[in-house]
Amino acid sequence: MSKGRLVIAPKTKLELEKHLENWLENSPEQTLAQEDFLWIGRQTSATGENGTIFSDLFGVDSKGNLVIAELKKGRTPRDIIAQILDYAAWADDLSDAQIRGIAEAYFKTREGFQEKTFDEAFREAFDIPETDELPRLNGGDLRLFIVAEEIPSRVARVCRFLRSSHGINVSCVDISIFQTESHEIVVSTETVVGDEDFVVPKTQQQERPSSPPRPPSDRPIEDIILETVQEFTKGDLNAIFTLKEIEQIISEKHPDLAKSDKVRNRIRGSCVDFEKRHTYSPIGPNTYQWVSRGKYRLYNSEKDKVETDNE
Repeated sequence: MSKGRLVIAPKTKLELEKHLENWLENSPEQTLAQEDFLWIGRQTSATGENGTIFSDLFGVDSKGNLVIAELKKGRTPRDIIAQILDYAAWADDLSDAQIRGIAEAYFKTREGFQEKTFDEAFREAFDIPETDELPRLNGGDLRLFIVAEEIPSRVARVCRFLRSSHGINVSCVDISIFQTESHEIVVSTETVVGDEDFVVPKTQQQERPSSPPRPPSDRPIEDIILETVQEFTKGDLNAIFTLKEIEQIISEKHPDLAKSDKVRNRIRGSCVDFEKRHTYSPIGPNTYQWVSRGKYRLYNSEKDKVETDNE
């Protein structure tokens, strides 16, 4: 906006694929599924059928699931699907020790991580208290992301088929880059494939007791979270709650909200004094107060100070 008038920022091309890698590496919650990821490898080498392959970004989510992001400049080639499935086959066989080894080798090259162990980095990234047990690595869904300036319809169609018919958690994210007159870069993302539910593989269906699926909630997620927190704390502004406690309660009543980090990210985006609050979209009203790692309470407007950028 300039002098009260909207100014159109023209679309621009990425100069280097590496720029996109840098943005995703440093701000995954703004680009991929609005979730936090802990990246544990960049251009990590893996052995495929045709020799050594390199995944662009390799990480874990808050539940210990492995995450692979493959980035392409311009129009995504059709063979990227075979490529990312090759990475997935490699990652699926990794042991806990191998994952930690890959992570700690990568941390030595990344600023701010050199002195951290995997456990320390994981707890910090996902705001997990020292008293909580960490999730098992690579014990659930393997999450695949294809990120490009253009996702062709045939690539999107195949990925939807993999999700709906084979239970492969693959998402396609279309990314557009704009540049303002003042040379500021604006990044816009759209999830082309990935918002749809994916089927549970037959092997897992046999292990789980059958029960009728619950319909997704049509209430605003912020209202559900606040109601749950108020019930858990009995409205006591000094009562402490953890993200894990609230997620567990909500997952029982609203399982559709437990599939991602939506609950914890909404709390963080509405949390006073949480250092990374500005990275979560949308940023909500002042509703919660950060106490310590993984611990929160309801916001008390009479005594809690709201930090601003000008202070």
